[in-house]
Amino acid sequence: MPQNPTSTEARTQDLLPKGPGANPALAALAGHDNPNFRPAVKHAVSQEQILFFEKVQAALLDDSPDPEVHRLRQAALAAVIAEPGTHQLMPYYVNFIANQVTHYLDDLFVLRQMMELTNALISNEHIFVDPYASALCAPVLTCLSGRRLGPENGSDAVKEQYQLREVAASLIGQIAQKYSGSNKVLRPKLTRSCLKAFLNPSMPPQVWYGAILGILAAGGPEAIKVLVLPNLKAFDSTMLQPLKEKGEGSRLDFEMVIGAILKATQALADGDIIMDGANGTTSDREAGQIKEFLGDIIGERVLRLGNHQINQHVLDAMNFQ
Repeated sequence: MPQNPTSTEARTQDLLPKGPGANPALAALAGHDNPNFRPAVKHAVSQEQILFFEKVQAALLDDSPDPEVHRLRQAALAAVIAEPGTHQLMPYYVNFIANQVTHYLDDLFVLRQMMELTNALISNEHIFVDPYASALCAPVLTCLSGRRLGPENGSDAVKEQYQLREVAASLIGQIAQKYSGSNKVLRPKLTRSCLKAFLNPSMPPQVWYGAILGILAAGGPEAIKVLVLPNLKAFDSTMLQPLKEKGEGSRLDFEMVIGAILKATQALADGDIIMDGANGTTSDREAGQIKEFLGDIIGERVLRLGNHQINQHVLDAMNFQ
């Protein structure tokens, strides 16, 4: 064993069991550094499945830029989607994802791979994922609204962080849609969690960005109309305005948050049918009401869209209060 293992080797070593009498295969299979861990439900897992799981872990955690390594990572994800025996490994995959997200919040590569793995698991038609839906949500919510993700410096890292939060929001939406039938509290719980993060002024703007996308994904346009729009005026004055005043250094964050809010607002009119191509017009009085309801910054940006249907939905939300 090398004296100074690489980051990939170090992560692999974290998966190995500790202490005398530990079973290396089972501990690696569980993706857990506690050899005493036992899943709540017993699963019959073959040696072939253990080997398959270990190969998936190794492929996903290899951060080499080599094109062949990238191909192997994609092949591993494709195998997780297609493999019927993945159902037997679900408790261990769930643990593996949670463990990696918890321990590598500063590593965007690992976090992205865990989101890719989550997507692969919920895309496998052979798996009954419903009992694991809530457990899968926890690491996804971390990648959506975690205070700090990835390295602190670097413009590329900041952009990758926003991309990660967007991917996590998409996963939250898929999980909410697929498994809310068997778990009635799942969708409202996810929506509330995202709303809490969005309205928290102590959170950085990257969290607000992920949270608003999460609310839209989990709760849909109705959640935006009922839960978000009435809070935007306070958000505008207490959180968005100070961010704008920070100047050029915060310009990207400001525009990303505004963009997410506009995307959520536009979703209100996604299902509208415009008769004869007429979009209608918004009067000066209605425009003033929209700015009064949403706040100066957000209201102005919404009006700039020039979409009467969206403006009407905003006015309906205002009158609903």
